[in-house]
Amino acid sequence: MDIFSRLPITTILQCKCVCKTWFNIISDPYFTKLHHARAPVSLILQASGNFFSRWYVLALEGWDKHDSFVPLKQLPREIGHLGEALQFETWCNGLLCISAYCPKNSVTNYVLNVITGEYMSLPKPEPKSDGFKRTIRGFGFSQATNRYKVIQEIYEDRRPLTTHQHHHTSQLEVYTLGTENWRNIGDLPSPFAKPDYQKNSCAFLNGALHWLVQPDNNSTFIFHFDVENEQLKPFPGPPVQDFSQVEKMNLGVSGGFLYLSENLLTSCSVEIWVMKDYGIKKSWTKEFVIPDTQWYFAPVQILNYGLKTKMEAIEGSKLVYVLHDFSLYAYNARGYNEHQLGFRGISTSYSMYPFVPSLVSLKEAVIGESSQELIKTIQSLADENQSSGLYSSIISMTNKIESAFIRLASLGAKPGVKLKPNP
Repeated sequence: MDIFSRLPITTILQCKCVCKTWFNIISDPYFTKLHHARAPVSLILQASGNFFSRWYVLALEGWDKHDSFVPLKQLPREIGHLGEALQFETWCNGLLCISAYCPKNSVTNYVLNVITGEYMSLPKPEPKSDGFKRTIRGFGFSQATNRYKVIQEIYEDRRPLTTHQHHHTSQLEVYTLGTENWRNIGDLPSPFAKPDYQKNSCAFLNGALHWLVQPDNNSTFIFHFDVENEQLKPFPGPPVQDFSQVEKMNLGVSGGFLYLSENLLTSCSVEIWVMKDYGIKKSWTKEFVIPDTQWYFAPVQILNYGLKTKMEAIEGSKLVYVLHDFSLYAYNARGYNEHQLGFRGISTSYSMYPFVPSLVSLKEAVIGESSQELIKTIQSLADENQSSGLYSSIISMTNKIESAFIRLASLGAKPGVKLKPNP
C-alpha cells in the first residue's frame, strides 16, 4: 500500500484494473486518504473553444525540469450538459464545487470528482427577495464526522437614498453533502473581501476555512470558520502596515502552510508571508519578496511551498511556482528572475485553478443511503441527452479534433517530459 500511495493518480487508475486484489487495495478509504496526502498539486484548466469549454487536469510533477507540459486528463465533453457556462468555485480533498449557468439566469451548483467522474447537484436554497445575492465561498471537511460542507455568502447590497455609502449586510449559509437543505447560521461580522481583491475562495487547512474580509485599517482582516462546530472567529494575520498601499491580497494554502501574498503599489513588488506555526501570530514570516514585477496588478497564488522548496531555493533552483492572472510562472527565489511556463495541445485561452486530485468517492462523502441516488457520473449525461442529435455530433467531432492535437503535441513525449522551450 505504501508503494501504491506514491504513484501518480493516472497510474493508480490503471493498476485498479489489473486484478481484484489491487482493486480492493486502491478502493480502500484509508488508501484514498493516504494517496491524497502525498499527491502533488495539479491544475484544473478550463480552455475556451468555439462551441464549448474544455476541462483538463494537469499534473505538474518534476516542475523544475520542464518548460511546458502535456495535459494529464481531459474531462469528457458531456460535462457541458450540466449547463451552458460552467464556473469553478472551490475544492476540498480532490472534490470540486462548480456552478452551472443555465437559461433565464438559473444557477445550479455541483460537487464533482474529475478523476472518478462522479457528481451530484446541490439543492437550491430558499429564494430571497430582490436585491439579495448568493456566492459560493468555501468547501471544507470535518475529519471527526467525515462530513463535507459547502458555505456560501448571502448578501444585500443596496445604496441608500440619503448617503453615498453602500449598506452591505452578509449572512452565512451552510450545506452538508447528503442533507436536504441549506442552513442559515447567522450574520457575518464583516463582509468577504471584494472579488478583485481576493483571487481564490476560502483556504481550507486544519479542519477550518480561512478568508479575507474587506480591510479597513484595523488589526482583523482574516476570519476562521471551524467546519465541525461551525464557529466563526477572527484569525491572526501578518503585520500589514498600511492597507492603502496594498493593491491586491491573496490568502491560500501551499505545502500545508497558510500564506498571504500582498501586491504593493509603491514598490511594484509582491511580498509573500507564511505562517510557520499554525494559529500563532508571531510565526508569520516574510518568506519571499519579489521586487520590480508586473505581478502587482493581480493577486498571486503560490503552488509548491514547503520545506523542500526553501532548501532548493537556497541552491538557486526555480522552485517557487505562482499563478498570476491565469498564467503559470517559475520564480527563482535566489536569482530574482521569473520564467513563464506554457502548455501544449490545448487552446491558448484558458483559466487555471490549483487543486490536488484524489480518488475520494462521493458515495463515501454524502450522508444517508437515500442520498446515494443523487450521485451520477459524467458519462451518464450523454445518455440523458441523446435526444439532442446535433449537440452529440458536435461533441463527437470536437473530441476527435482535440484528441488529434493532443497526440501531436505529445508525440514522442510523455506527460511532464521536457518539450520545446517557450520563446
